[in-house]
Amino acid sequence: MSGRWPKLVRPELCRTPVTVTLTDGETADGAPDGVLVLSLMCRLDDEPKQSISPNRDFGDGTRRGIDAERVVHWRQGVALFDGDIAPERDVLAGSVEIGGKSWRIDSAMRGRNPDGTVNYTRLTLV
Repeated sequence: MSGRWPKLVRPELCRTPVTVTLTDGETADGAPDGVLVLSLMCRLDDEPKQSISPNRDFGDGTRRGIDAERVVHWRQGVALFDGDIAPERDVLAGSVEIGGKSWRIDSAMRGRNPDGTVNYTRLTLV
């Protein structure tokens, strides 16, 4: 079946320039392995998050701060791209640079059309 499916992430709404660095894990010495760097345009939505935590050691490298009331503050974002940004990769992991700030890719999803083609790519950033 061949059909034309509506674009859920319209290219004209992708106005934020980003640099996506995709990696395939690490080498034995800890350096990134299989690096692919892409300069793309995306639609970016970010929001502040907060939660109460008794633990100060997060150990995951995310941008978080804790105030006197032990409320943890951090930012989370979602980058949406038209189509598949890296069709040759099964797993999308690495980092994204937006406006000089680096974000870690927490999760990735490819939204598919009924015929199996990729409609959009969603990266959740922390």
